[in-house]
Amino acid sequence: MENKKDIVMFLEMLLMATRAGNDIDKLLLSEDQTTVTIQYRNGCKKEVCVEADSGISLIRDVVRVID
Repeated sequence: MENKKDIVMFLEMLLMATRAGNDIDKLLLSEDQTTVTIQYRNGCKKEVCVEADSGISLIRDVVRVID
């Protein structure tokens, strides 16, 4: 089974290495692991539903919101 917590942690590090990382403060996985919150440096937040996502689907869904 994939570990969503690890995937979100590594995705955050990867995004920080890109231009998008200039705007992103952090990615937060909810305790029930159904939502990733993208927190931007300007204070805005976006939530992404990742409830039934595989690891690669989680990455796609988060990147799609950022892009």
